[in-house]
Amino acid sequence: MQVISGLESLSAFRIKNDGRRILSLLAEGKGRLKIDWAVGVGKSSNIDQVIEESVNSGQYDLVIALFPTRQIINERSLVANPKDTIKVVNLKPRPKIQCGGDINCLWEIFEKRNLGMLGRKKLCGHCPEKTNCSWTKQFGKALRGVQVIIGTQAHLERSPYFLGQLVQWTEARKPLVILDEANFIMKPFQRTILRKDLIIFLDIIKKVSVKNIYEFNPFWAYLCELLINAQTTDLRSPDWKMPVFSQKWALEVQSLGYNTYGNDFHFLSFDLSAFGFSPIESREKAQNGDIKFAAVPDISMDFIVYSGTAHHEFSRYRLGNDFASPFENFSFIHPETTWFNIASRLGAKRYFIKNSSQILDFFARLIARRLQEGKKPLLIAKKCFLLLCARELEVMLRELGVETRIICNELPSDTSENVYHIPLINYGMIGTNLFQEFECAYCLTGYYVPEEAVNSILQDLLGSDMNIPLHITIQDRPCRRTAGALHKADQVYDIHHLAQHALNHLEMDTVLQAVGRVRPYTKPREVITFQCAQHPKLEYTKEFNNISEARDYFYIPDRRSANKFKRHAQIKKAKAEGKTQSQAASFLGVSLRTIKRYWN
Repeated sequence: MQVISGLESLSAFRIKNDGRRILSLLAEGKGRLKIDWAVGVGKSSNIDQVIEESVNSGQYDLVIALFPTRQIINERSLVANPKDTIKVVNLKPRPKIQCGGDINCLWEIFEKRNLGMLGRKKLCGHCPEKTNCSWTKQFGKALRGVQVIIGTQAHLERSPYFLGQLVQWTEARKPLVILDEANFIMKPFQRTILRKDLIIFLDIIKKVSVKNIYEFNPFWAYLCELLINAQTTDLRSPDWKMPVFSQKWALEVQSLGYNTYGNDFHFLSFDLSAFGFSPIESREKAQNGDIKFAAVPDISMDFIVYSGTAHHEFSRYRLGNDFASPFENFSFIHPETTWFNIASRLGAKRYFIKNSSQILDFFARLIARRLQEGKKPLLIAKKCFLLLCARELEVMLRELGVETRIICNELPSDTSENVYHIPLINYGMIGTNLFQEFECAYCLTGYYVPEEAVNSILQDLLGSDMNIPLHITIQDRPCRRTAGALHKADQVYDIHHLAQHALNHLEMDTVLQAVGRVRPYTKPREVITFQCAQHPKLEYTKEFNNISEARDYFYIPDRRSANKFKRHAQIKKAKAEGKTQSQAASFLGVSLRTIKRYWN
C-alpha cells in the first residue's frame, strides 16, 4: 500500500496527477479507468481539469459528467464560471417551485407512470411561464454541437440508455463519460412490469391502432400478447427485441391511456424496450404474472469512474467490464488524524434504543469536553434515530452545564455565544462540503443492512431460480460482520467471495462517505465510527469492543460514577464550608446516611 500522508505529499500527488495525466492513464486502460481517491483528496477539482483537457486537447468532442447531487454540480468550474470557448449544458431538473403545487402533484404522477410526453403537452403547453422555461427545451436538437453535458446520475438511473441518447442528440463521434462516485451503479438494476399494467397497455395500443393505422406498428400488440402468456423459459429467448416507435404514436398512446384509465395507466414502451436489451438470465415470470428483469446501464463509450470507497473487484463485477485501477493500492491519511472504532452490536437498529442511554451519555460527555476545547464536532446517525439522538443529547449536555442545539442535516447558521450549535447528519449524505472545517466526526449509531439488500446488488442480474442463498454472521473479536453463501456447497461460486465486498460497500462505504464530510484523510481530525467492520485501507488508532473500553480510553466515567464523584465533591465542599452533616444533608437534598458515607 502506497501511503500519501501530509500536505506536501498530497500537493505533489495532485500536481502529478492533473487532467492530462488522467487522460494518459485512460488511454493506457483502453478507455476504461477507475480513480480510487478518498474524500477530500481532490476528485472534484481533478474532474474539472479532465473535462477541460478533454475538450481543449481535442481528444474528445463530448464529455458527459454525471454527479450524485446538484450541489456538487453547482460547484463545478464550468458551471460556476462558464467559458465562451467551451459550449456547456447543465441539465436542470423540472422547476417545481415555478410549476406550482397543483401542477407538481400531476407531474409526479406523470413521471411515475412514464407519461413525460403527455405532461409536456398537457401541463407545460398551457403554462403561462412556458416561454421563460428552459427545462422543456434542453434535450433533442438543442444539444447538437454541445461539448460538455453536466447532470445528475438520476438520469441514468431512470433510463439505462440515457448516455447513448445524449450522444445521438449531440452527434458526437468521440464521447467520454465521467462518473463522480459509483453509487448509482451499486443500486439494484431489477425492474418489474406488472401484469395488470401490461394488460391495460395492450388494450390502449389496440385502440390506437384503429385511429392511426399508419403510425401504429402491429408488432407491439403481438409482442405484448406474447409477453402476457409467456413463461420464464419463453422470456429467456434472445428474440425479444421491441420495435421502435414515433413520438406521435407515443403521445397518442399516452393521451388515450390517461383519458381512459387515469392514474392506472402506465406507458410501458420504455420499460419494454429495456426488457428487450436486458440480460437473458435476469428475466423471469413471477407467479402472479409480473415480468422481472434487470435494466443495466449502457456505458459502452470511454469512461472514468471516481470512487473513494468501492472495492475494485466488486466495481468490476457491477460495471460488467474490466478497467484500469492504477490507484487501487494508494492510501490517504493525515498524520495527525486519529481514527477510533467501537466494534459493538449496540449501535445496530435492533439494540440501539435499549442501549441509547449509555451510548449517548458517553458521546455527550466527550462532546462537552471537545466543545470546551474549542473544537467543532459533526454527529452522524442512522436516519430513523436522528430526532431521538438530537433530543436526548440536548438534555444530557444541558445536565452537564452545556447549552446546545442539535441541528439535523444542515449547517448551523446561528453562532450565539451562549449556545453551541451542533450538526447531526444521517448516513447516506454525500457530496456536501459544508462540514469540512469541523474537527471531529462521531458516529452515534452503526449502519447495517439486511441480507436482502446484499442479495439485491449481488444477484439482481440473475433470475430467482439461479440465486444462491446468502447469510450474514457476526464473529471474532473485535466483532466483524461476514457475508457469504449459506450452504457450503455454494461457496465455490464467485457470488460467495463477492458477498463480503457487497456487504462492505453497503455498510462501511456508506459510513466512510458520511465521515468523509470532515476531510479526515487530508486534515487533522478525530473520528469515532461505531461499526463491526475494518477500515478498508488503514489501521484504526484504537479499536474498542464495547462502550466501557471507549470510556476507559478517553477517561470518561459513566453516569453513575460521574454522579457519585459529583456528590462526593459537593459533600466535601459543604464540610469545608463548616456545615454540619445535618445541614449538608438539608442543603444538598440527600439523606444523612449518604452524607456520612462521603464525609470522611
